[in-house]
Formats: sequence, C-alpha cells, structure tokens
Amino acid sequence: MLATPLLTVLSEAFPHTRFDWAISEWARPAIGSNPRLTEIVITSQGGLQEVGWGELYALAQRLRQEQYDTCLIPSRSSLLSLVAWWARIPQRIGLHEKGRGFAHTIAVKSGRGAQQHEAAVYLKLAAALGIPGEKISDAAMEFYPPDVDRTAVTQRLVNENWLGDSPLVLMHPGGGTNPVQANRNKQWPVERFVRLANYIIRQYKARVILVGAKPDLPLANDVSGLLSMPVINLAGQLTLGELGALCEVANLYIGNDSGPTHIAAAVGCPTLAIFGPTDPAISGPYATKGRVKILGEGEDKQRPFSWENSVPVEEARTAVDQLLT
Repeated sequence: MLATPLLTVLSEAFPHTRFDWAISEWARPAIGSNPRLTEIVITSQGGLQEVGWGELYALAQRLRQEQYDTCLIPSRSSLLSLVAWWARIPQRIGLHEKGRGFAHTIAVKSGRGAQQHEAAVYLKLAAALGIPGEKISDAAMEFYPPDVDRTAVTQRLVNENWLGDSPLVLMHPGGGTNPVQANRNKQWPVERFVRLANYIIRQYKARVILVGAKPDLPLANDVSGLLSMPVINLAGQLTLGELGALCEVANLYIGNDSGPTHIAAAVGCPTLAIFGPTDPAISGPYATKGRVKILGEGEDKQRPFSWENSVPVEEARTAVDQLLT
C-alpha cells in the first residue's frame, strides 16, 4: 500500500506507458484491482527470502521474456536487484543502501538515517526519473475495491439489517502477522477494544462490525464474547476487496498498524490507527483522502515497548468523538 503513491505518480507522468507489478501472492490483493496496472506478475507465495536460487532465476527469465524497458524497485532488497539484473532489464532504478542496490543502473540513496516516511522514500524513485516535485507531493495511497465486492458487501449489510440508519463502525483487533514478519506487540490489548466498542455502542447507538483475516478470528471472538451487546463478527469471512468496499460505506474504522488500516484510510473512511512499537512517522497511513487520527508514537529505544503506558482507552475515546462528529 505504501508503494501505491509511486504508481500513481508514474502512471500520471507517463500516461501511455504499460505498468506491471511483480508481487507475492499473499500481497497481491492489495493492488490486484488497481486500474493503473496492466498485469500482475506473481513472484512467490510469501517473501522472496523463502525462495530458492532456481526459482529466483526462473522468475528473472520470465521477466526477461517480457522485454521490459525499465524496472523500478521500491525496496532495499539485494535479491530484487539481482533478479532485475538477471532479467537484463536495461534501466533498473531502485533504492541503494549498504550495497544492496549493486545492480541498479540508477541507484537512489534511501537516506535511512533520517526520519522519513516509507512512501516518501519510495517516491524518490519518481524524482530520479525527473518527475517534478509538485506532482510527487500530491501523491496519495490508493485502493480500488472491485464492483463485485461492493455488491457483495451491500447485500451482506442488508442481510444484517443495516440500512444506514445508524453509524457503522469497523474494528480490526488483529494484524501484526504475515508471511514476511510477525509482531503481536502491534495489537492493542483486547480489553481496550472491548471497552472502546462498548462506549461507541452506548454513546452513538452504532453498529459495530469486527473484521480481520482468518488468523485474527480468535481475537475477534474474544472481543465479541466480552462485549455487553451483540456485534457482527466477520473476521475471516471477507476478502481484502470486500473489506475495502465495507470501509467505503463505514462511518469509522479502528485498527492496529496493519494493511487493512491503510486500506481504510486509502478509500477515505475516517480512520483511527493505533500504533504500538512501530513508528507512524515512518509507516503510518500516507496522504490519505479522508480524516485519519494516529495514536501512539512508536517504540522508545531506551526500553522495551509495553502497552501499559501507551494509548489508554480514554485517549482513543477522544479520537473517536472527533472522528464521529
């Protein structure tokens, strides 16, 4: 999601250019329906670090057959640098840090030591192509739910007897785990989600829907079981496109530092993003269409992270009041 602003800038600067995106299968739903793309090239099921050398070389040969003119690599991966070189793509533009961009024809320094948002770092590749700064500064995250998912979500809401007569609030208590990394410290404590949901239901007479992937279902069940009033639990039942479509009609989304939180912000849903050990100045929602409030300041390097003194329920309630009024 944080690389979508780069795609936006490139497609608008070069409107007659074909853009393909090489991505792993687990991450494909985040950009699979983006109309700016011509083709999705699946690189692996999970992260490339789990792929053998033979598979990497086979990927390079697939890319070579496409005869691409340019490859942009918004990553600090030496493996991606090698694959693009093996594919003999003439112009290879990518991030260069600690020698990892050794095969790029245009190596862009990421400036890792500086406090920079990841999306802004990726956008340096657009600047390396000579795209004016004013066009780069307007770039925002994008997510496009397929129409079939919008239709499915509309029908599901009708089946749940929600007709727009009360606020609709989505809560995502999970996240922090995927094939590339796992950090359960990103998850705001369950009991705080429970207290916040009870407040929202009482104060705003809202319908609350719990969302998340299949691994998040136990957490969603815990939240649902502790609430004083029934909610709709759709954890493990929605595709990413359906989640995006649901965010388009919701009045508020509340979630941890995870992909769904970025999707909610990208489609314009008022979003409360709760950050734990990760720094929102680096990986928070970027240049979004709607109102976004971020709670949490990232990990203090002087001591291990703990939720004990970070993002109390009272702080989250204040943010909810601001986003729902």
